Amino acid sequence: MTMPTPYRPTEHPLAAQQAPVEGQIVPVDSGPMVWAAQPGGGWVVTPRSAIPAHLLPPEPTPVRDLSPQPIIDPRAQVLAAGGVGVGVAGWGLGQLLTAMAGMGAAAVGALALLILAVRMPGRRGADAGGQQQAQQTSPRGDVYNITNHTTVTNTNRWGGRSTTNL
Repeated sequence: MTMPTPYRPTEHPLAAQQAPVEGQIVPVDSGPMVWAAQPGGGWVVTPRSAIPAHLLPPEPTPVRDLSPQPIIDPRAQVLAAGGVGVGVAGWGLGQLLTAMAGMGAAAVGALALLILAVRMPGRRGADAGGQQQAQQTSPRGDVYNITNHTTVTNTNRWGGRSTTNL
């Protein structure tokens, strides 16, 4: 089988052999040409635009891009990282505010203890003398020290049982 001659705009192989049976002569620069079957048999070169779309061969599928793609969309990664960053920043800000509130509460507590210590009645300094001096100069009489000793025995067993004896 021989290969068909290449298309040349000035001379077409079928145009030189026979004239079209019916219809018009198509100028060479009318667009892409295709081979079409004639109703009586045989083939004729026809412009592609003259054939109905459902009779044309399907267009070849475009070549697919087979390069490796990222597993996760880069835009989704950016959005997720921004959300995590905002969450971490919010957590850190909460930790900072909690620590500041704790320092404020500790400062108020220390100030209250200082005020109470300053306003407490009684003797201060070295002239307080301790317990011996208080026993000697007590206006109410003798001072007795009472000591109470309590023994607590707690026994823990399996299953959460506990026994306490006083």
